[in-house]
Amino acid sequence: MKTWLLVIFPTLLIGISTTSAVYRPARAFAQQPVAKGNSAAIVQAGAQVFLDKCFQCHSVNKGEVRVGPSLFGIMKGPKAKTAAQIRVQLHDGKGKMPPFKDILTPQQVDQVIAYLHTL
Repeated sequence: MKTWLLVIFPTLLIGISTTSAVYRPARAFAQQPVAKGNSAAIVQAGAQVFLDKCFQCHSVNKGEVRVGPSLFGIMKGPKAKTAAQIRVQLHDGKGKMPPFKDILTPQQVDQVIAYLHTL
């Protein structure tokens, strides 16, 4: 019986630790800081992620609506969304927008947010 515990218990611990690392509630996800500096490389990477994953539904031109709204100026002006709000929407989806929690990595989300800051 001791041998059984020595084999099963470490396996359970590994399963628990990897599961908790993968699952993150939207609130915890929203509280992650945006990559500091918004360097040109981060913004450029965000533009590429946007092109690959977001451009099918969202425009970056003012007033141009596709399946979803234009994201021009989304982080500026009186109706600006915060990085946390965008993070939650990317994680959970909203309305017609599907969740991207299993599609975008946290680093890609940071990159997209850095890019959206430039619009």
